[in-house]
Order: sequence, then structure tokens, then C-alpha cells
Amino acid sequence: MSSKFTIRIGPPWLTKYEKARIIGARALQLSLGAPPLLAIEELGTKDPVEIAAMELKAKVLPIVIRRWTPGGLYQDIPLKYLEIR
Repeated sequence: MSSKFTIRIGPPWLTKYEKARIIGARALQLSLGAPPLLAIEELGTKDPVEIAAMELKAKVLPIVIRRWTPGGLYQDIPLKYLEIR
């Protein structure tokens, strides 16, 4: 991206732990009745975990990742600046 945002803490991609946490939390929201952010008809599934994973891959979730250092410093990183593997 051509923005001036730099990731100072951690890798420039979403870690497997961050990904699992986001998908799990979003799947819970969907199972409790939250509206999906993608068109269900186009997805072809009603499974909340699969829908959450697709929403994450499409980067439509309004989520900010907070990464901490052992010294107590942190950086808030919007999802749009992280690579999703």
C-alpha cells in the first residue's frame, strides 16, 4: 500500500493466533444473530465459521489489532494494513 502507516510491532501479516481469535469472535457474533457483511446468497454457505473466514479474507471486518511488546508498549494496526495468509 502507498500509505505512510508502518507496522513496528510483529510481522506484517496476521498471525495464526490473531486469525483464529478474529474468526472465532466473528462466528460467535454471527451465530447470535449479527448480520453478515457479505451477501449470503453469493457465499453458498450458512456456516458461521466459514462466513467469518470469508469476511476476514475480504477484509470487510472493522477490526483493529493491538500488538503488545514485553515492555508494555503497543501498536494498533487496522486490519486493512495486514496481509492475510
